[in-house]
Amino acid sequence: MSVTRRTLPSGTVTWRAKVFFEHRVIAEKSFQRKTDARRWEADQLVKLQRGTWIDPTRGRVSFGTLAEEWQGSRQHLAVRSQETTQFLLDSYVIPLLGRFPIAVISATDVERVLTSMTVRGLATATRRRVLSVIRLVLDYAVRDRRISVNVARSIPLPKGTTKREPHWLRAGQLGKLADAMPPNCRPVVLFLGLAGCRFSEMCALRVDDVVQTPHGFGVRIHRAAPQSKRTSGAIFGPTKTHQTRTVPVPPTLETYVRDRIDSAPSGSYLFPSPTGAIWTNTNFRVRSRCTETTQSVGLAGTTIHDLRHTAASLLIAAGADVKAVQMILGHATATMTMDLYGHLFSEAPWVAMERMPMFPEPGNATGDATAK
Repeated sequence: MSVTRRTLPSGTVTWRAKVFFEHRVIAEKSFQRKTDARRWEADQLVKLQRGTWIDPTRGRVSFGTLAEEWQGSRQHLAVRSQETTQFLLDSYVIPLLGRFPIAVISATDVERVLTSMTVRGLATATRRRVLSVIRLVLDYAVRDRRISVNVARSIPLPKGTTKREPHWLRAGQLGKLADAMPPNCRPVVLFLGLAGCRFSEMCALRVDDVVQTPHGFGVRIHRAAPQSKRTSGAIFGPTKTHQTRTVPVPPTLETYVRDRIDSAPSGSYLFPSPTGAIWTNTNFRVRSRCTETTQSVGLAGTTIHDLRHTAASLLIAAGADVKAVQMILGHATATMTMDLYGHLFSEAPWVAMERMPMFPEPGNATGDATAK
């Protein structure tokens, strides 16, 4: 009998339901009524048979402990990615949910985290990232059979502007910006603005990564060196997509690349800082006087990542197809390339606009406007 009658010292009668699996008790609970005890026992048995049973004791772990365990399971990811999620957890989530047992966390508790961020005036993109991290932590708990439902999945992503509109330079503007840069920074700006590599990929390039192809020089992009948020130093690791690609060297930089191959010892950086060390986002901004330089040439607000968008627009204008742009930029899929730059590939909007009727200024008309 798995439901037994118990009499407490006070004289109160309770009914204790026990669930057995492989000759051991895996769950037990007391009820005031025998009917309730039998109903609970039957429900647990059905879940066992369906494979959906969750051990209630496993849901008592705190969110903070689970988040730490989840972080430990992600050691295969890039250090920068781990630092970002740890920062989001420590700054916004753990202070509010860290002590809660995961089994008692409700959708309201998760919404409270997002509300507190809204009150602080944090950006929509940040709130979205925080919700995504909470979802991932609780997904980990579901996979590990500690909880049956991820309540964070029922909460929609915060609405609002999440991304800055892509901004790119025209060829003349890129040349003007490059010419205004210090000598060590000029090749970097041209390479980023024409080859479209990520800044962290450019930093990690060495002279040994230059390859000679039947078409000319190329560089093997197979590692990245993003800047650590914790130490501010460069962290070497795989590329964002964990893939290797060969990117053609822009013709305007062939002489520079050839000189680096001839003069620099093996293992030297292809684009070194003035001290010969690796660039980081911070020291490049300082050395190039990025803010002042962009303002001086009338391009205030231009960012390093805008050079990647510039390369994409110039490649498309030069006639590159979607697959070529995807390969050069290192996007995971051609769909991603189309999502970002698809409007630049299509001629339809411009063809349609050219067919719109002309309406000359009054007094300058040579004839009636033609409406088609």
